[in-house]
Amino acid sequence: MTAAPLHAAFSNRLESTASSPSPELQYMPPGRHRIRASQGGKPLSVEVAVDAQTAVTLQTFLAARLAAAAEGRDDRPFFDFNHEDREASAWPTEFYWAGDDPQGGGVRARLEWSDAGKRAVEGRTFRRFSPTFHLDASGQITGSEINMGGLVNRAAFKRIAPLFASEIEPSDSASVRPLNLNFPLRLAAPLCGAGVDTTPAAKPIQTLLSTLRTLALIEASATEELDLVAQITRSVAALKSEITDLKSSLATQARQRAESVVDTAVRAGRLAAKDADSRGFWIDAMLRDEAKAVKALDALPVNPVLARLTTGTDTAASPANLITRQEQKLAAVRATHPAADFQTIYAKAKAESPDLFR
Repeated sequence: MTAAPLHAAFSNRLESTASSPSPELQYMPPGRHRIRASQGGKPLSVEVAVDAQTAVTLQTFLAARLAAAAEGRDDRPFFDFNHEDREASAWPTEFYWAGDDPQGGGVRARLEWSDAGKRAVEGRTFRRFSPTFHLDASGQITGSEINMGGLVNRAAFKRIAPLFASEIEPSDSASVRPLNLNFPLRLAAPLCGAGVDTTPAAKPIQTLLSTLRTLALIEASATEELDLVAQITRSVAALKSEITDLKSSLATQARQRAESVVDTAVRAGRLAAKDADSRGFWIDAMLRDEAKAVKALDALPVNPVLARLTTGTDTAASPANLITRQEQKLAAVRATHPAADFQTIYAKAKAESPDLFR
């Protein structure tokens, strides 16, 4: 079961112009931060690392979710108000790394404000922003949720650019007291964990996830427990289907190979062509243990009669046709020599058509 999300905050102020909120904001400040969070109403202290890879991780997650939304497979990622998971304040369109500057750098988000979000920022109903993301045991961010954050009014991260500034700022920024924008960290468990699991037991889970991503069994951006389970289920089902197809193909090839070996034995005179029971027996033996069956089949003696009857691929050489042709030849010789006895007729027919009387 997924643990309750953690909530914390970066101190930030919303950026805006005289006419409208800025089309981007600082999603997370650069560096490592020890912040106070809460989970289920209980205080919790966690360490968060924010670097260039963080921006890549969040952009990968966002791109995958935007693609899924465009295909009708998921909802579009959004920011809300107070993490209530209701009205949208904005829709993120891109995450990027802006460098190590505490105010202008870090992970920044480009976004499209909703009407409600614009009014909240312009009217200063909300002064801070709180991201939503997943954290592993080492403090690295591994992804987010469809609701990727929201406008709030409490702070935890103390080093972050303001979410909005005064419309006219004095050139001496030291004389302006920054508006401490809240950036509460809403931190979900990385996978069946309880908040931020820093115990050694969390490492095998992360190793497992890394292995699954390497094997392409889950997407690189997958972090939600339900998403992971669904992706693993689909991947396993696909693998089972491929294995079934492969087994079927191998079985077909094995039977074709067995039939070919038995056909060779028939042509060699070791087996009778019309003996279906014997043919089936040897094919089954080949499928059970090919090497032993081939050895036993090769050890069978060659019957000269069967070898003559099965030589070549001409249907005229079959036993029934051979007898018919022999009778026709004998009748022709008898018609030419009506007074001759059978031995004379047979000797003359064999001399004229030796292939029929070998």
